[in-house]
Amino acid sequence: MRRVIIILTGSLILILAGCSKYEIPTPPCPEGDMSAKFTADIQPIFDRNCVVCHSGSQAPDLSAGWAYDELMDGGYVDADFPCESVLYQVFSGTHDGRSTEDEILQILGWIQDGAENN
Repeated sequence: MRRVIIILTGSLILILAGCSKYEIPTPPCPEGDMSAKFTADIQPIFDRNCVVCHSGSQAPDLSAGWAYDELMDGGYVDADFPCESVLYQVFSGTHDGRSTEDEILQILGWIQDGAENN
């Protein structure tokens, strides 16, 4: 019985040690449109594609006047790691196809440029 426990423990250690060797690399973060401004470029994307659902009844509220504060206070934007921002992840993941590639790159560029309320 003791021998079985030692063999199982050793096997488990070998299995766990081998897991880190085969990590799946994450793709590099693309370069977004760094000229994007929140009021002129980002809010119109929300107005066209998002406020149908996100206008107060479903978080975040992306209506004009509320969107910036909702995104920043709700932790949807990470200017230090733009591709890890929830906002970018949603647009390029679960909400893929609701916006054009140019719109997604504008959002990413705005985040990469510091996500200012400009």
